[in-house]
Amino acid sequence: MKHILSLVILTGILAACSADPTANGVDPIVDEVIVSTITDFSETEFKNPVHIDLLRELEICEFKSVDSTYFATCSPDNFKIIEYKDDVSVKDAFILEMRAGIFPKGQKVPLPPVRHIIVFEREGSELVRVGGFRGDLIEMRKNKSGVNDLLIGLFDKDDGGVLFYCWFDWNGRKYEFKEIEGLDFGEGPKPLKEEMRESMTQEIYQKLMEKSLIF
Repeated sequence: MKHILSLVILTGILAACSADPTANGVDPIVDEVIVSTITDFSETEFKNPVHIDLLRELEICEFKSVDSTYFATCSPDNFKIIEYKDDVSVKDAFILEMRAGIFPKGQKVPLPPVRHIIVFEREGSELVRVGGFRGDLIEMRKNKSGVNDLLIGLFDKDDGGVLFYCWFDWNGRKYEFKEIEGLDFGEGPKPLKEEMRESMTQEIYQKLMEKSLIF
């Protein structure tokens, strides 16, 4: 994938240089460095007792029992529940973030070494998954719709590895991929210039879907 990105970026550089040959030393591709605020799973207790009830309802982890050393325990160092809708109870809409590599109940093998983010909505009396990501929840942004936008980091290990910073917003039923905001080849995250995002977004989105980083 890196060679594809290199071609896209090179095209953008040539176009930018044609439009402004002096460029005044400004990078035509990136703006300032993105500031990440990734969950560190350092809390020792859940802020809301409802979170424990939701984990129990999902049956995704183990409360203290003889099996609690086998499956992931229902603790804040493994799971985090995040509200994403204004004026909607967390009982009916929430994001579940799971630490990388844990062994949830109901799974045949432990999770791979990447965090999992799952969006749940309640339909009737049942919690239904309406979206999922294998990556890092980097930022939540207020939206006038009352549903927060998400900035999620999705890592593709091919061609040496690249981390994509992807923006998702709520389309009324689920989170929808909007565009690539930035990328990181291991030298620190940098957002793309606006004119570069449209040309890169669709092809990268297809790659991320094929690799089940969005599910």
